Amino acid sequence: MGVRSDGVRKDVRGSKPRWIIDFRYKDKDGRVQRYRRDATVQTSATAHMEAERLKRLAFETGSVEEITKPRAITFAEFVETKFRPLHMATQCRPATRERYDSLFKQGILDALGSRRLDEPWMMPIRQYAAQVAARGVQTRPHLTLVRTVLRTAVEFGEIAEMPEVPPLPRQSKKLPDAPSDEDVRQLLDKASDWLRVAIALSTNAGLRMGEVRALEVGDVDLERGRIIVRHAFSGGEVLTPKSGHERVVPIAPELRPILEEAMRLKLRRARIIVNRKGKTPSRVAVLSTLKALERRIGVREWSFHSLRHYFCTTLIRRGGSLEAVRVLAGHSGLEITQRYVHASGADLEAAISRLGNQRET
Repeated sequence: MGVRSDGVRKDVRGSKPRWIIDFRYKDKDGRVQRYRRDATVQTSATAHMEAERLKRLAFETGSVEEITKPRAITFAEFVETKFRPLHMATQCRPATRERYDSLFKQGILDALGSRRLDEPWMMPIRQYAAQVAARGVQTRPHLTLVRTVLRTAVEFGEIAEMPEVPPLPRQSKKLPDAPSDEDVRQLLDKASDWLRVAIALSTNAGLRMGEVRALEVGDVDLERGRIIVRHAFSGGEVLTPKSGHERVVPIAPELRPILEEAMRLKLRRARIIVNRKGKTPSRVAVLSTLKALERRIGVREWSFHSLRHYFCTTLIRRGGSLEAVRVLAGHSGLEITQRYVHASGADLEAAISRLGNQRET
């Protein structure tokens, strides 16, 4: 038994190009047979992958009947023809799409792309996880994406049920932390221009970075004393906030003069956070400028998100209810608020200090 020919050719039917799998092989009796049909997926890469798989099957079995049985498409075929254009494009925010594309480029398709969706997945995924770990990279994001692709394949009817896959690695539950009042005071005192406004909006109104960057003059109602959070940057696009809904945040007294200065002489549709060129700073620019400030003044290098965390934690410490914080922060449920609002290191130290006071009485 054997096969010959490249196996794929391009034809035009009614002005439309078609990829056709066309090759000859020898059947079990040694007779030359021809296999010819349109590729299941009409792209060059997937047509060649399908042809190679079919030629390999013909070489191993010499049976046309087995070739013509419906077979599940490969992991890569599903990613390119359905997961990316149908799932990622419609169900994922731009930032999520960027993260998925980055993970695909880091080896997922190279390691798992040629496997059919209906094949066993436990061992291949374990082997891929070992390869990722050997590079010193966290395996959880990679494995989460593989599981997401397979789960989506079930939703699209490509496979009947979710295959057995390894459990995700356990995440270490490190004690979350937030800047102290003194840290925030120093950041606001030493920051200038748009960075000071950005820090103030996060620490005093709880806005996410994407919401800070997308905030417009018309979103701030100084007369009524409120900010309407309508938009957020996700990747390079402006969408609704992460929750999918607008929210209203009252303007804190400390924030009002900073906003008044930032909004002066600007049109209603102008962005509040702009650099000296009048452009909205990129996400990378915000992070790098914040880090540079923290190093210059000698405070711990907090992430921008930790400033929002400070907002939530401070409200709780000063008597705000979980429900109020949930609404102000734009969380979809209290369980998210409870994850953000935590007992900080300072809280724990204060609690332990009471043990000594108790012994002294």
